[in-house]
Amino acid sequence: MNVGFIGLGNMGNPMAASLLRAGHDLQVHDLCEDKAANLLDAGASWAASPRETAADADAVVTSLPGPSAVEEVVMGGDGVFEGLAHGAVYIDTSTGDPAHIRRIAREGAARGIDVLDAPISGGVFGARDATLTVFVGGEQAVFDRYEPLLRGVGKTVVRMGGSGSGVATKLVNNFMMFINFIGACEGMAIGARAGIDPHALIDAIRPSMGQSRMMERCLKRFLDGKPLYSAVDLGVKDMHLGVDLARTLDVPLELGPVVEEILRRFQDQGNAQADLLAYIEDYLNRSGIDLAGKS
Repeated sequence: MNVGFIGLGNMGNPMAASLLRAGHDLQVHDLCEDKAANLLDAGASWAASPRETAADADAVVTSLPGPSAVEEVVMGGDGVFEGLAHGAVYIDTSTGDPAHIRRIAREGAARGIDVLDAPISGGVFGARDATLTVFVGGEQAVFDRYEPLLRGVGKTVVRMGGSGSGVATKLVNNFMMFINFIGACEGMAIGARAGIDPHALIDAIRPSMGQSRMMERCLKRFLDGKPLYSAVDLGVKDMHLGVDLARTLDVPLELGPVVEEILRRFQDQGNAQADLLAYIEDYLNRSGIDLAGKS
């Protein structure tokens, strides 16, 4: 399949590489051409604009920071919809807003272009290994047609419902994920102050009811001195979108806004581009805990 891929950041680049390995012809675009170097070496071709990326493509996939970037790349004067042919598909893997992607889907339908929202979960590690979970929103027939393409990046690919349902599922996932993250940080601090070795704590909780993937992955990588490759500002954006969706649906929230404020406060202290795991070190420092030598 002839595939265009736009957005070659921490998630997009390895996803694009997976599509190349799956045998697709790939043309790529990003604001920074240097990010495409490994892909061009592997056989991808460079496109100078979103419109050029879409020209002659059967499918265009985007991996972008959020709704405003998607709007510009897809709906702009030199955007994807200006180059994508009738009968092709646009697939957005970004974490966005359900109402926004439904509006793009309506515009696509008016142009004879199918649209799927297909945000992903699994982090950089899942993107590198093509083991991501892909939450898909869109018509069943369109999903059936392009499920094989999505399986080039994801081990688990599941249709959640109509347009926007993939994004809504991703927001729920991330909403719960960041609540688990803050809980894991606080739990580790309590355990450390109680004299418990943090590695032993993780091992003990792993088979227990307090276990979460965020606890296991984030705390372990922090203790090993390894990054998560996920920036604080993206976490703030995701939590804000999740809280906003809940309020739009009249769901009363208690924990969500608190976690959003915690992450936003850390972001505002000059940590917008910091790795999310920098929050753990900051929190431990504020708790008077020094884990030097614990790794």
